[in-house]
Amino acid sequence: MHEYIDAFKAAMVRTDAIAGGLSNYPLRITPGLKIDIPQIVDAIARDFSEFLPHTDVLPGKCFRVARELSYILLELGVRHTVTVGDIELVDGLYVGLNLEQLQRDVAGGYGLDFQDGRPVGRPINAHAWITLENGCVIDTTILPSLHRKSQNPSELLTFAEAVYFSGKQHTPVVRHIPMMTGLVYHQLVLIGEGDGDAQNYCQWSEDYARLMGRLDLVRLVPALRSY
Repeated sequence: MHEYIDAFKAAMVRTDAIAGGLSNYPLRITPGLKIDIPQIVDAIARDFSEFLPHTDVLPGKCFRVARELSYILLELGVRHTVTVGDIELVDGLYVGLNLEQLQRDVAGGYGLDFQDGRPVGRPINAHAWITLENGCVIDTTILPSLHRKSQNPSELLTFAEAVYFSGKQHTPVVRHIPMMTGLVYHQLVLIGEGDGDAQNYCQWSEDYARLMGRLDLVRLVPALRSY
């Protein structure tokens, strides 16, 4: 956990350095802070079951899924931020991202490819997950992605089984490697004119800032009353 927290703090500093005025919520990591992970897993499983047919639709959608997770956590009143990077697995890296490639992608900005003659956002060589304010990771696409490559892919994971969190046992996930934090990567690389996700990402950015500010105020009020 300490190794992850140190890497997360370095990723936050790196993000601030390249943000160019974009907002990067300064999530303060407090190791040991009690957060009800089973409650979060249950909330995610309930939410996903309402609009997804099964967990096999989750692989490859980590950035979109991070948005849904963020809204779930905001509803629960849990401070968090999106984190972008890679994952070390028992057999190697998940996407093979390094800092040099990440910086090139960010500098290059939003890019287009074409699919069936239509412009679409180019494939992204990065992974996204959620970091909670105690340093725990929540990731709901890595396990379904790995399960798809397993010996029994037809036996789909349940929505609860699909949720990876720090300390979860019997998984091929060794550690998450944070490289950027917040929504800066989304704003610089994933949002472009005419892109289908642009409106959703922009609305999320506004909602996230507003609702996280509200959570901060709720925590601040008791401290002000003590004066």
